[in-house]
Amino acid sequence: MRGIQTDTIFMPHFAFRLILVFLATAALASAKVVELELTIAETPVNFTGRTVQAMTINGGIPGPTLRFTEGDVARITVRNALREETSIHWHGVLVPNAMDGVPHVNMPPIAPGGVFHYEFRLRQAGTYWYHSHTVLQEQRGVYGAIVIAPRGGEKVRADLDFVVVLGDWTDEQPREVLRTLRRGSDYYSLRKGTSQSIVGAAQAGALGAYFKREWSRMPPMDLSDVAYDRFLINGRNEQTLAARPGERVRLRVINAAAATYFHLGWAGGSMRVVAADGQDVQPVALDRFLISIAET
Repeated sequence: MRGIQTDTIFMPHFAFRLILVFLATAALASAKVVELELTIAETPVNFTGRTVQAMTINGGIPGPTLRFTEGDVARITVRNALREETSIHWHGVLVPNAMDGVPHVNMPPIAPGGVFHYEFRLRQAGTYWYHSHTVLQEQRGVYGAIVIAPRGGEKVRADLDFVVVLGDWTDEQPREVLRTLRRGSDYYSLRKGTSQSIVGAAQAGALGAYFKREWSRMPPMDLSDVAYDRFLINGRNEQTLAARPGERVRLRVINAAAATYFHLGWAGGSMRVVAADGQDVQPVALDRFLISIAET
C-alpha cells in the first residue's frame, strides 16, 4: 500500500513538471531573439591631451547601450581582440549561473582571440549595466549600459529618454594605481591637495587627532582615494542633451566609475527619482542626490 500511495503522489508531480517544462520551452520558442556582437579591443584614447591605450567595446568607451524588451531572448557574441583574457558580467540582470560572466567561478575566461556566446531571457525591466569581471579591465573602459523596456510600456511617461553613463578616468595604468594604493602612499592626496600636514593639523587645533592617527599607522585617506585625471559622461568630458521647454526627460543614470561617488543636481529645479537599481520606487522629488559606485 505504501508503494501504491507513493506512485499516486509521484505521478501528478511528475506530470506537473513536464507541463511546466513544456510551457517554458514554448514561451522561449515564441520570444523575440535580439542578437548582438561585442568586440573588446585595445584602442588609443585622448581625454586629457595625452594619448594612451584603453580597452573599448566596439571601439568606444562606454560600449554600446544594449536595448531589449522584457521577455526578449538576448543572444550576445563577445569577441576578445585583447592580448589577455576577458569576460562580460551583466550587472543586476537575472541570468542563468553559467551566463553570469564571472571567470573561474561560473564560466571560463574568454581567451585572447576567443569567442563566448551568451544567451539568456530577460525576465525583468529597468536600467542596468555590463562590465568586464577580469582583473582591472573595467577601470580601463570595458563597460556599457543595458536598458530593458517593460513589456507593457513605461509606467512613467517621458518625451525624451537619455542614458547617462558616469565614469572616472586616469591616464595611469590601473595596475600602477593599485600598487600606489597598496603602498599607503600620500601621492594621490598630494596631487589633489587634500593631504593633511602637521602644520595644518596644528592650525586646525587637531594635533591630538593627527598624532593618534599617525601612531595607529592609519592612512589619512582610504584605499579608493585616487586622483583621477577626468570624470566622464558617456565617454566625454562634457555633453549636452537637447530638450525643448515643457518636455519631460527621463535620465537613466549609471555610475560605472571605479572609485567615485557623484552628486547630481539640475539647475532648473527638483528631479523625480522613479526607479533605483532597475526597480520602480515610490517617486520622490530631490534637488540633489548621491549615486554610488555601480548604482543605477
